[in-house]
Amino acid sequence: METNKSRCNRTWKKKVHWETTYGRIEVIVQRFWDGKKLEVPFSKSADIHSRDYSLLLERVITDFGADVSFNEVVEKLKEHYGIIISTSAVQIITKKHAKGCHDMLEQEEEMPNKESKCVIGEMDGSMIPIVFLEKNENDDKRKWRKICWKEARLTVAKEKGSITKIFLATLGTTECAGNLLKKCVQKIGYGEKTKIHCLGDGAAWIYEQVERVFGVQANYLIDFFHLSDYLAAAANSFTDEDPKKWLKEQQEKIKQNKIDEVLEILKTSIESKNVIDKDDARVKCCRYIENRKGQFNYLDAINNELPIGSGEIESGNRSVVQKRLKIPGAWWKMDTAENMLALRCVRINGDWKKYWKKVSELFASAA
Repeated sequence: METNKSRCNRTWKKKVHWETTYGRIEVIVQRFWDGKKLEVPFSKSADIHSRDYSLLLERVITDFGADVSFNEVVEKLKEHYGIIISTSAVQIITKKHAKGCHDMLEQEEEMPNKESKCVIGEMDGSMIPIVFLEKNENDDKRKWRKICWKEARLTVAKEKGSITKIFLATLGTTECAGNLLKKCVQKIGYGEKTKIHCLGDGAAWIYEQVERVFGVQANYLIDFFHLSDYLAAAANSFTDEDPKKWLKEQQEKIKQNKIDEVLEILKTSIESKNVIDKDDARVKCCRYIENRKGQFNYLDAINNELPIGSGEIESGNRSVVQKRLKIPGAWWKMDTAENMLALRCVRINGDWKKYWKKVSELFASAA
């Protein structure tokens, strides 16, 4: 009969394998019985366990997964590295590091010790597809599945005259978005004397958050080209004039802060033609301007060489949010979408190396 003592002296061999950018690596290792369980000294000392993935491979997978669908990542790995990784593994690894990026941004407290003279800030929203489970009387959980569209709010800030931009995004409340805009500005360089020049498309929540977060330190400007869209629609109502010529004339007046003159022209046309339709382009343009008084100081912006259009945030919506989170067939859980937004921001902000340095340090300290 075998005793525990004799059993402790026994060894068992086991094949350990893990995936790397060079392909699968396999090692035959010894396992020892310590009286309670089997121990693998190699796995302990090397901090490698069977069916693991190397840190470099995880970085490659996450890099691909931040840009394209998980199925496409599988094809890219096969093409560029000649290795085959399952879609589920790609998904798990990408989501794990997306969560890590989100946690890093949440815990980030260190800000640059500088005070910029002028920082340009912008905010906007973009709808993304969300899936969630809503419990009902049906036993089949697949029928609990509900889908909806949720607004991803993107914020961006940059110093005047600089091309370096900081993006942050959230699926949270407008207050969360406002706080993120402040964080973007802080990362650029925010002090008591910093002037904040903010732009938006006219959404009330953007103006409210700029007022709440920055107060008198900020001025808010309606995107000139968004206002021009309303004017262009109204121009077609002035049949006795060339619409393009009329539009250009009004745009020049607006740039000279003569918005009241433009408003009076629109009102005169509405009254003379006895327009009562609320959806008439002239009525809509008047309403848009009247509801945003004090937000059209384009002359001051032009004189100070500041932008009058919110092109940064418009392109950011496409490159940061929509490029990955609105690809065909993609539906996201709320927490996954939030983490993927963080992953996209970390990469575009240039914090990619910083994140993997932290991961490597954690990996080394655990070894």
